[in-house]
Amino acid sequence: MTLSSSFADNYFRLFDLPQQFAVDPARLGERYRQLQGELHPDRHAHGSDLEQRMAVQYSALVNEAYATLRRPLSRALYLLQLAGMSAEEVAAQQVDGSFLITQMELREKLETVPTLVDPDEVLEHLVAEISADLEGEQEQFARAHAAGDIGAAASACVRMQYLDKLLQETEQLESDLMD
Repeated sequence: MTLSSSFADNYFRLFDLPQQFAVDPARLGERYRQLQGELHPDRHAHGSDLEQRMAVQYSALVNEAYATLRRPLSRALYLLQLAGMSAEEVAAQQVDGSFLITQMELREKLETVPTLVDPDEVLEHLVAEISADLEGEQEQFARAHAAGDIGAAASACVRMQYLDKLLQETEQLESDLMD
C-alpha cells in the first residue's frame, strides 16, 4: 500500500485524469471508489500500526483530492496552484469595474426578494442568470488555462468566486423562504 509522491503531489495524476479544467465526473467518481476500495483504513485494520496510519493518511488524501477536483471552483484554484500561483496572487487579480457593478446589481435584487409578494419567480430568474454567468466564466477559465494564459485564467477564477458565492447566497435564500 503505497502512493508515489508524484500522485500525492498532483490530484490529476492520482485520479488518472488529464490536467485540465474539464473533468469527466463519471470517471472521477469511478476512480474515487476504486482508490477508496484499495486504500480505505478498514481494509488495513489488521495491519501494523504504520500500515494503519498510512491507510488513514492515504484515504484522507484521496478524499481531499476528490473534493477538490469535483467542484469547478476548487478545481480551477487547484490548477492555478499547480501553475505556481498562490491563493494570494489569485485574490490580488483585478476585476473589471462593469463586472463589479453587475454583481452589486444582482445583490440588490437578491436583497429585495424577501419583500416581494411572489419571490419564487424572481429567485428562479436570479439563479438562472447567475448560473449562466458562472458557466461563462468557467468556459473562459478553461480556454485561458488551456492556452497557458494563467493571468486571464486567474481573473476568470476570481469572477467565478464572486458568482459562486452569490449563487450560494441565492440558494440559501431560496431554502430560507421555503421554511
